[in-house]
Amino acid sequence: MFNRVISGMCTAAAVMVMLTPAVASAQQNPNNVVITQEKSTPPDVVAILERLEQAGKDIHAIRCRVKFKTIDNLNLTETTRHGSIQFKRSEPHPMFLVSFDKMVADDTLLKHKVWYLFRDRWLIEANSKSENRIDREILEPGESADFFDLDKAPFPMPFGQKKEQILKNFQVKLIPPQPGDPEGCDHLLCKPKPDSALVRDYGRLDYYVSRTLNLPLRILVEDATQTNMKVADFEDLTEKSINLDLPDSAFVLPKETDGYHKTNEPKHPAPAGE
Repeated sequence: MFNRVISGMCTAAAVMVMLTPAVASAQQNPNNVVITQEKSTPPDVVAILERLEQAGKDIHAIRCRVKFKTIDNLNLTETTRHGSIQFKRSEPHPMFLVSFDKMVADDTLLKHKVWYLFRDRWLIEANSKSENRIDREILEPGESADFFDLDKAPFPMPFGQKKEQILKNFQVKLIPPQPGDPEGCDHLLCKPKPDSALVRDYGRLDYYVSRTLNLPLRILVEDATQTNMKVADFEDLTEKSINLDLPDSAFVLPKETDGYHKTNEPKHPAPAGE
C-alpha cells in the first residue's frame, strides 16, 4: 500500500504513493503514446503486473494497518511509524486518511501522533507534538482531476498502477524468496531505466505482491544515492480489508486536533498587499 509529494506533503503521500511506482513526472513521448516493453520482459513478470493493475481497478475502499520505516544510512538513524491507512473512491474526488499513533526513533518509543487527510480538494496534516495543522489546497473549486492517471494527477493514488507505465520506466525482474519476506508474495525488483527521468531520484523499488490479493504487502524504496530507504509493511492486509463499507464520516480528523494552530495554504495565494 504507496515521490514527488513526500517533500511537501510528507509521510502520508509517501505511504499512499509507495503502493504505486512514482511515474507521474516521467517524460512522455511527443504523441503521448505509452510504449510497452513486454517483449523484453519475462512473461511471469508481465502476468504479475497485469494482476496488480486489475486489482487496483476492482478496489473502491480499503483499510489496514501500516508500519512505515525510514532508514537514513548517511546519519545512521532509523525511524518507524505505526498507524493505519484508509482509502475510498468517491465523487468528485477520492478520500484517504493516514493516522500514525506512535513512533519509534532509534529504539526510543514516542507517543507523537500525526494525521494526513485528503478530502474536498484539501490535504490536511496535523501533528500532536507541535499542535499544528496545515491545510493545503490541491484543487481549486470546480477543478477536476483523474487521481488514477499517474501522469496528470495532483498526486498518485495507491491503486490502479498501469503495467505499461511501469515497464516504460523500469527494468523489472522477479526475485527468488528470501528469509524475512512476507509470506505468499512475489518479489518484484524495479530499477529505473537509464533514460527515465526517475533515475535521478530512485535507486530501486521493491514490490512484494500478494498472490491472493494481487496487492503489495510490502514496498521498499531506495533513493538514487542509496543513502535513504523507506519500507512500508501492510501486515494485516487481507480480503476483509478490501471493499468494506466506509462512511464519509470515517474521513475526519480526531476532535483533539480542533484546538491546534491552523495554517491555510491555498493553491494560488493572494498577491501581497491584498
